[in-house]
Formats: sequence, C-alpha cells, structure tokens
Amino acid sequence: MQNITRYLENKRDPNTIDKIKCALEALHLKIDPAKVIVVAGTNGKGSTCATLHKLLIASGRNVGFFSSPHLIKANERIKYNDKDILDEDFYKIFEIVHKKVCDFNLSYFEYLTLMAVQYFFDEKNVDYAIFEVGLGGSYDATNAIPHDISVITRLGMDHETILGDNLLRIAQNKLGIVSFRNKVFHSKFHDEKVTELSQLISEKLQAELIEAYTYDYTVDKTSKYPSFGIRTQWGDFKMNLQGQRAAENTSLALTIFNYLIDGNIQQFIPAIAEVNWPGRMEMIHYKNRDIFLSGDHNPQGIQSLLDILQFYNFKNIHFIVGICNDKRYSEMLLKLTNFEKSHIYLTETPEKTLAIKDYDEVFRKSAIFVSANPIKALDAAILNANEEDLIIITGSLYLVGKIKSLIQIDPLSRK
Repeated sequence: MQNITRYLENKRDPNTIDKIKCALEALHLKIDPAKVIVVAGTNGKGSTCATLHKLLIASGRNVGFFSSPHLIKANERIKYNDKDILDEDFYKIFEIVHKKVCDFNLSYFEYLTLMAVQYFFDEKNVDYAIFEVGLGGSYDATNAIPHDISVITRLGMDHETILGDNLLRIAQNKLGIVSFRNKVFHSKFHDEKVTELSQLISEKLQAELIEAYTYDYTVDKTSKYPSFGIRTQWGDFKMNLQGQRAAENTSLALTIFNYLIDGNIQQFIPAIAEVNWPGRMEMIHYKNRDIFLSGDHNPQGIQSLLDILQFYNFKNIHFIVGICNDKRYSEMLLKLTNFEKSHIYLTETPEKTLAIKDYDEVFRKSAIFVSANPIKALDAAILNANEEDLIIITGSLYLVGKIKSLIQIDPLSRK
C-alpha cells in the first residue's frame, strides 16, 4: 500500500482533459451518466457532497463518493456507503487501472479519479457516484466522467494563478463542468455577471439551472458548545455541521436529493444530523484540551469560520495558522488578527507551504509564537490558553491532516 501511494505521489503533472477522457475509455467501463454527480465550487464542495452522500444512503441507495484532499490516508478519498476503501481493495483497483492506463502518464489526482470510477462502476455497481472536483472544473479529471448532474457550490476567489484573477474567470472555469442538457444545481450566485454567464452557458448547452431551496438556520447555545439546525420547507432539523455555511450546503444537497428521489424525503432528512466531514470545526482531544480543526484555506472560508465563532462563548481564541503558498495569506491573516481577542501562532503546512520567512514582517512580529513545527505551535497555544479559551487550527487542510496524523501516531501526545 505504501509503495503504491509513494508511486502516485511522485506523479504530479496534470494532463489535458482529452487525454484523461482517452484514459477513462481505456478502462472499458459502462458508466451511466444519470448516476454521476460532479460537484465544483470554491467553498462547500466537500460538505455538500458528504451531506448528499449521507441522505442517499439513508434512502437505501448504494453510493460512491470521491473527494480530495485526504487528511491522513489516500483511502479517505474513495468512499462507498460512508466507508473508506479498504487497503486490499485500493491495491486491487490500482493494479486493474494501472495495467490499462500506465502509458498515459497520469497525475496522482487523475489516477485516483480513475480508480474511483473503476471501484464504483465495476466493483460496486453503485446507484449514484458523487465526484468532488479537485481544482476548477473545465480541465479537472472529474470532468472527463460522463455526467447528467452538475453542481456549483458557493463561488469566490481562490487559486487565482491557475483559474484567473477575477470572479468571472473563476466562475467560467467552475461552470466548465456543465455538459449538454445537464441539470445544474447551484447555490445562489451573488454576482450579477456570474448569473448572466451561467444563463448563457445553460442556454448554449440546453442545460437547466436549478437554484438551491431557500433556508434559514437555527442555533442552540444551551450546551458548552453551540449546535446548529436548518429550517426547511419540510420543517426544522438538527445538523451535525456548523454555521450558516453548513445550512447553505445542506440546502443545496437537499435540493439535489429531492430531485433524485422524486418523492417524500422528509423521513430521510434527519440523517443530516449524522454527517461527518473531518477537518471542518472538528473537535479532537489533545493534552486534556478540546482542539478544533478547521481547514479553512481561503478568505471566504476564514470568514465562514469567524461567522461560526460568533456563537461560541470564550475569553480568548488561539489560532494555530499555516497557509499554502498559493493563497491570499494577508487577507486571511488580517481577518483572523482583527477578530475579537484573537492570538496567532504561525506555523507551516506539510504541502505547498508558505515558509515562515515569507510572511510579511508585520505578521511574524504580531504572532504570539512562530515555529515551522505545527505541534510546537499547538503546544505553545495550550500552554498559554486558559480553560475559557478556544484553540483552533486553521488555514490549510494539509495542516489539519498533519496534526491529526501526528497525534494519531503518537498515543502519548493525546494525554
């Protein structure tokens, strides 16, 4: 298993979408586009997919779910009925796919995408397969999979060096997943030009745009930490995910689910209280403290985190922050440093890290603690925090995954 993941991790250069389509054809699979759902967007892709996955399982469907990135182990990316693919199945599927596509020189992500397709449609014969786009939309490997349903979550600025330096260009890339006569489910577009673009694309491709249902969210603050719910046309339901962003993504998932089931979905909606999406305000225990992991990796994500924190009771907040080198780090850090009673601990991520030395001097000097070692930064926060304080790790899912893996590997560190 480790040999396979090392082999895949060394394959980084992406291919053209046409080449990926050829590699997909080489698998000789019977893929029913009516069973395939491809989800793009800037924020909320993963939680929308995870919620739809849970709802479909609750309704008795067999469902595959491909996501990225993983936090600890590559198996996390390929799920069937809410369970990660087993090591032996991962190995078997890799061998099958590799024999057929080794000459295509696929990247890590492309390999895993095709492995997921092979697993879902040959090994499991799923009722539905949900694919979360890795980056963008138009040229992403997931867009090579024939699909009747496209989903666009909330759009924002991210990966500008690849997708474009304005929201319209980014939206155009994300909307590149829309195919001929698709059903296109989407969160509300908050930009008029993006709305016009989506309408032009849908008219050209004879696709149908379907906006997510309206919703409201509720907050219960009677316990130590707040819990959130969603108010829908079917009634009020408790969510496991947190905040307005969770309600927005849940509403989008419910809109898709209602279309797919075409029946009374009210009996299945309580399943949203069981949705687990690691690394999104996930609470772990470390050195007798509650630690929150929230891998918000762009300004929009950081703002969503801060919106959630308004409902928490705390004296101070200690943010352990590591950011990738392709992100708008100044905007992210300004949001965090300007938040009430916040203290910043700068560290580095295990992938694509922005090195400590490359942060503006003002951020290095204003930080409470600076270390390239994320566990040292976390330990410093624990040392400084009192019982009424919150400790939150944010800025990158890579950072969240690294800290989770270190704590998991060393049982003594949990004490």
